[in-house]
Amino acid sequence: MRTRTLLFLIASAIACLLLAPTAAWTKDKKPPVKSAEKPEDVKKGKTALLKAPKGMVYFLKVPKKYDPKVGAPLLVFMHGSNMNGMQYLPMFGAKKWYDHAIICCPNGEGGNDAFGANNFTQQAAPLVADVTEHVQKAFNVTHTYIGGHSQGGFVTYSVIMHFPHLYDGAVPMAGDCWMQNEPNLWENDEEMLAKQMRIPIAVIHGKADPVVSFSQGQHAFDVFHTMGYPKLRLFAPERLGHQFGLSPVGDALIWLDAMNGIGSKKGLKAAGKWAKAKEWGWVHAAGQAYATSEAATGSEKAKAKKLIASAEAAAAKAVPKMQKLLEEETDPRQWLPAFWAFRHQYGRTEAAKPLIEDYVAKRGEQRQTGASLWRQAFGNSRQGNKEKCYELLEKLLVEAPYSFDAYYAVSWLDARDDPDK
Repeated sequence: MRTRTLLFLIASAIACLLLAPTAAWTKDKKPPVKSAEKPEDVKKGKTALLKAPKGMVYFLKVPKKYDPKVGAPLLVFMHGSNMNGMQYLPMFGAKKWYDHAIICCPNGEGGNDAFGANNFTQQAAPLVADVTEHVQKAFNVTHTYIGGHSQGGFVTYSVIMHFPHLYDGAVPMAGDCWMQNEPNLWENDEEMLAKQMRIPIAVIHGKADPVVSFSQGQHAFDVFHTMGYPKLRLFAPERLGHQFGLSPVGDALIWLDAMNGIGSKKGLKAAGKWAKAKEWGWVHAAGQAYATSEAATGSEKAKAKKLIASAEAAAAKAVPKMQKLLEEETDPRQWLPAFWAFRHQYGRTEAAKPLIEDYVAKRGEQRQTGASLWRQAFGNSRQGNKEKCYELLEKLLVEAPYSFDAYYAVSWLDARDDPDK
């Protein structure tokens, strides 16, 4: 179902039992972390405890090789429930996950011991944004990524939706997107939506997660996928549970870099593998990023342009098939998922542009109808009137199949007809 807030709170009861922390301490034995007044006071290679202007406490580590003339990326990462930033921050160095970056791990505002149990709330986003700006202003930051695990994963979506101008990528892990943060809520604000859709999102969620079910991570991916976010990926390891340290964070960060045209050697190598796997959406995005990157060499830009050409060629073959499906298939439950997948793969290409523009125009025309019917269906569902709910969802697919809310109509009707789906 669409409402995920209660599960966000329930997860806190058992998450700490399944997250193997990177360090353990008591009030009498704390890690050797000193406090600092300002971010710029933190020495290279050291970690310090600070407080942002609006009051959120955070841990900050500056890399040993930080050069203010060259700058460094900033990675803001939020902990799980009943934890703190210092139980996560050392893992990035131990795993060599973006260890060239400035690492910032805020503590949730629901706690009074920096080294004890802390929790984020649904009001955390402005405070996390304040922490981010506090660090950005103190250093030469080349780009900024944000992520979080479990409770921090939920908050990650909230932060990037409300403060997209601060971030260049996101890694939400083992979390979900609250209904008040779903991207369709900004459909009427083109400027804000453009800033949000600029951000590549690497969703990580283990299929064996016993704390926050995989269906929640899938839901989060789906709402951005349905909305047409051009740079989106789901990492879903079959055997991964709720453990942060076993998650593919390193791979997610490489993917984010490729989407931003950073790290040409690794990114272009990865894009070559994506081309073989026919992941044309990522190939095209990476190709465009490196083709316009000031840091890329001439030969690297040439490779990038070949990647774009290969994605365009694949799109040119796929467009007629999709056009035929749209003309001949009358059941939205059949053509909608196919179109969403098509847009994910080819939505940025010139070949697919006419189909995409037509879809977007129709979505705008049907937006209000879809939203109205969805609200009625959802209300009936909550009141236990299932048959009326399904009747309204079927009506939605007839009158507003291009609306964002058609996603919920398709998924709910599919669940009705096949409970195991």
